[in-house]
Amino acid sequence: MNADAHQPPPLHLFGGQGPLLHLAHANGFPPGAYRQLAQTLTARFRVAGLPLRPLWPGNSPASAPTWRPLAADLVTALEREGEGDIVGVGHSLGGVLTLWAAIDRPDLFRAVVLIDPVILPRRWLWSMRLLRAAGLGHRQPLVQGALRRRTRWPSRAACLDHLRRKPLFAAWADGALEDYVDSATRPLADGSVELIYPPAWEAHIFATTPTAIWRDVPKLRTPTLLVRGERSTTFLGPVASRLAQMLPHAQRVTIAGAGHLAPMELPAETAAAVLDFLDRCTS
Repeated sequence: MNADAHQPPPLHLFGGQGPLLHLAHANGFPPGAYRQLAQTLTARFRVAGLPLRPLWPGNSPASAPTWRPLAADLVTALEREGEGDIVGVGHSLGGVLTLWAAIDRPDLFRAVVLIDPVILPRRWLWSMRLLRAAGLGHRQPLVQGALRRRTRWPSRAACLDHLRRKPLFAAWADGALEDYVDSATRPLADGSVELIYPPAWEAHIFATTPTAIWRDVPKLRTPTLLVRGERSTTFLGPVASRLAQMLPHAQRVTIAGAGHLAPMELPAETAAAVLDFLDRCTS
């Protein structure tokens, strides 16, 4: 492993002028998959996103036994920008990392937006702890599904055709799947394409989902928006309600008709919710 293996790479820049808005991506989805959401936000902000550690060359899952190093990477990358007053927007995994970054370095942030963060019901987390204690954490369905992920297709067109038939992508906005394929695959010399997000990393992140996250939630003091996809089976309604009770400074919004992947399914509606919150919390 090279000497810079643990140094965050440059931010992925979406464009725009003004204060920095950082967009932290979900497990398995590189920053470029959020192009439609980000482009709407560039009307008011300089939008960028750190490619998380699974996307860094020369890195292995062993470098992050928990999600905490990924949050530390985010803080390092934002410190390097040399500015505060940052809007931190995080989706799924990125929501948890943004929450931790804002707790650890509140001076960096003016506001945070947590889009369907991986904050699960306590009973689910208790079950995860039992499975891990028994050495069976790797048997979780999401972990096994990631390990079976197809990683190569004979062409970009074949990749698009294959993924279009998957339920995960069925509700995505026009053009969002193309953004994902363009950012999540690389071309090879023979014309085929392969995923750049290693399934071993994706599985490892699922297998190490934080089970003590509820202890951290009350430490968040930054103005916060909680965004939930109406059909989400990850960030459940009762969980969002409980978080809102624990965070009296937080606001809530539900994206009607969206699931866990609201930024790809309804990017315009998701961006509108973010901008409306920022108008209200900074006025």
